[in-house]
Amino acid sequence: MPLLCLCGIGNEPENFKIVGDEIMVKVLIVTHGPLASAMKESAKMFCGDAADGIGTVELFPSDSPETLKEELKKSIQTMDDGSGVLIFVDIFAGTTYNMTAVAIEELKQAHKLECFTGVNMPLLIEVLPNCPVGTLEELKDSVAEIARDTIIDLRSTLDI
Repeated sequence: MPLLCLCGIGNEPENFKIVGDEIMVKVLIVTHGPLASAMKESAKMFCGDAADGIGTVELFPSDSPETLKEELKKSIQTMDDGSGVLIFVDIFAGTTYNMTAVAIEELKQAHKLECFTGVNMPLLIEVLPNCPVGTLEELKDSVAEIARDTIIDLRSTLDI
């Protein structure tokens, strides 16, 4: 069945187009607490069904770092169809970051993986529509290029 991909804003059918088969780069969000699930749910407001493919891994106080690493590896192995997984982590040098780095090291021979820290909604909105049509390398380059522009000083921008 072809994949429907967001071309505009909103959940109306005219905002979607058929882009081909379901082989595409996957997005995985890794956070402390329920932030990843909340971001996935919020992304649906902008990206509709395209956000359904986002994977989430969340670290809670009762979880060990080793449990997190194993959950990450399982998610990556389940999600990856050969196109790769673009991973977004909430905090640089936190447990989520450190265990993601270990998981990537252990899986890098079998999976194409890229990771950025500082996940935010503007990045997700930029990346999701391009997952079905872009390569992992293209998405990585796009994120690196736009990341700085996703956090804006409102008062300076609006001169208020």
